[in-house]
Amino acid sequence: MQKTNYKKPLYSLISLILIVFSLLIAVHFWSFNKSFYRSEHSKLKLYGKSISEHIGISEEDLDYLTSFTLDYLNDPNASLDLKLNIKGEMREVYNQTEKMHMIDVRNLNLLANHLIIVFGIIILVFIVYLYLNKDYELFFKQYRSVLKYSFIFFGILIIWIIIDFDSFWTMFHHIFFAGNDLWLLDLNKDVLIMIVPPEFFFHLVSIIVVTFIIILVLIYLLLYFICRKSTIND
Repeated sequence: MQKTNYKKPLYSLISLILIVFSLLIAVHFWSFNKSFYRSEHSKLKLYGKSISEHIGISEEDLDYLTSFTLDYLNDPNASLDLKLNIKGEMREVYNQTEKMHMIDVRNLNLLANHLIIVFGIIILVFIVYLYLNKDYELFFKQYRSVLKYSFIFFGILIIWIIIDFDSFWTMFHHIFFAGNDLWLLDLNKDVLIMIVPPEFFFHLVSIIVVTFIIILVLIYLLLYFICRKSTIND
């Protein structure tokens, strides 16, 4: 009995780590999926113009700028110093405010990358432990319980996103970029927000949410069939 009581909170914690890990994977995959950016850039309009037209650069330079910016977020030693021909003038792409905000974004992304590695190692070790101990049913029970409360929490967030994405996005920035307002950029003069305007982020968050839910359901089904197979074999 004591052993089971000890396992329940441990398995619940592992379940929570697995859920957060799944979310981080979904966020990372889509946030750095360059094909997704190209697709969005081909569809989105800013004041009736394509994004490249609004910025004043070619489609090729927009694609290069996007890749350059995404690569910066994963390199702690990279610089955002870059000059491009914008509206016929060779100039620095990003101003000081944009660069300072991107430092905050990069720090947040590097933290997320570290969490993915740490959580990934924990999950791999636990998978080996679970396989050796054949304790699938108890873990499935705890995962199902944690998943239920997670769906309630994320369900509320999803409703919020659908009803009022702007307030959700503002709250997100207040939480993760507390202490400054560098993220308040201007669509008419700041290239950074022109590359990824608000509508882009709505699409990004939406596809992340869908991917995240699919991952959680697949994990649930995998555990369900493993438990079922284990029961039949016993």
